[in-house]
Amino acid sequence: MRRLFLLALLAFAAPAAAFEMPEDQDAADFVTANVISTFYHELGHGLIDVLQLAVLGREEDAADTLSAVLMHQVWDEESATTLVYGTANAFWLYANEAEQQGYETAYWDEHSLDMQRYYNLVCLFYGADPDLREDDAVELELPEGRAERCPEEYALAEESWGAMLAGLEPGKDAKGLVMQGDTSDPLVALLAEEVSTMNASYALPEEITVQVAECGEANAFYDPSEKSITFCCEYADDLLRLWQAQQ
Repeated sequence: MRRLFLLALLAFAAPAAAFEMPEDQDAADFVTANVISTFYHELGHGLIDVLQLAVLGREEDAADTLSAVLMHQVWDEESATTLVYGTANAFWLYANEAEQQGYETAYWDEHSLDMQRYYNLVCLFYGADPDLREDDAVELELPEGRAERCPEEYALAEESWGAMLAGLEPGKDAKGLVMQGDTSDPLVALLAEEVSTMNASYALPEEITVQVAECGEANAFYDPSEKSITFCCEYADDLLRLWQAQQ
């Protein structure tokens, strides 16, 4: 299991155009957690595309589910907890910000509402190990009625994605994720570590490139026409803004 040691590696000076990780450890943990969980989410879209997976329901929900499963499977308990708390906190902060500023609730959006995503993530995290994570469920205010069903929800999520990813073990000539960019950029370095971890576990029928770019908006997305995952540096900036706004 991996430990979340990357933050120490990202403390070096970055090029002027790159996102700079904050020196405050809690802020850096928050940004890092959301970069990783968002990458797993976009990876879900990429896998659905290149593996031509059937999705019964909304693809965005399926991608969220993969992100939650990977956070549990890939990381040790302390690191997984840091990732989940940071990601859930972002959902809560975005929802609270929207309410305070009077934004229209986006019932029409393809994503679930931020607070739905919050509770779905917390439920899956708790359900993956309810004995160990009972205190987390209480602290993150998971309702008891939902908590009772979470072990079954996680078991179904793990079984469903596990079946989809079965047989993808990497071989000699395996294709996979291809990281682009200069790893002196902290975001590139962070994503490159995740690319390496995923490539060690899964092979793909087609290459998917991963890049950091200036997009003109706070976003991250998978482009099926280019077979690429793009993480916008503006999104990292917005995560840091969101964190600082709550202080």
